[in-house]
Amino acid sequence: MASRSVDDLHPILKPLCTQFLADCKADGIQVILTTTYRSPAEQDALYAQGRTAPGRKVTNAKAGQSKHNTRIGGKPAARAFDIAIKGPGGGLNWDAHHRHWKRVGEIGKALGLIWGGDWKTRDAPHFELPDPTHT
Repeated sequence: MASRSVDDLHPILKPLCTQFLADCKADGIQVILTTTYRSPAEQDALYAQGRTAPGRKVTNAKAGQSKHNTRIGGKPAARAFDIAIKGPGGGLNWDAHHRHWKRVGEIGKALGLIWGGDWKTRDAPHFELPDPTHT
């Protein structure tokens, strides 16, 4: 099962994710981490969805192509995390047009993260570090 632990994030992303979660909370938005690190096998299984396995397509990245798959020294060091927003009744809010999704995107971008909600194939729950230059 994919990790939800901030400890499985890249050392640069871990404090940014922690700040992101705190900033969302301060804005009154309840956010939970749904994925940090994902193993290559988990990534390939996700990629198979809607292709060779039942379900809808949820990723265009095979194992090794996703920033959820990165490791340092053999240990998980994901360069991306995914979130969900909790609604007032405790259920999850997946309505990409809801104002909270725009706001969490703004919060992530203010921290220097790339937000999947800005992509052509929108992925609003996804945040990642920019491509490394020297990390």
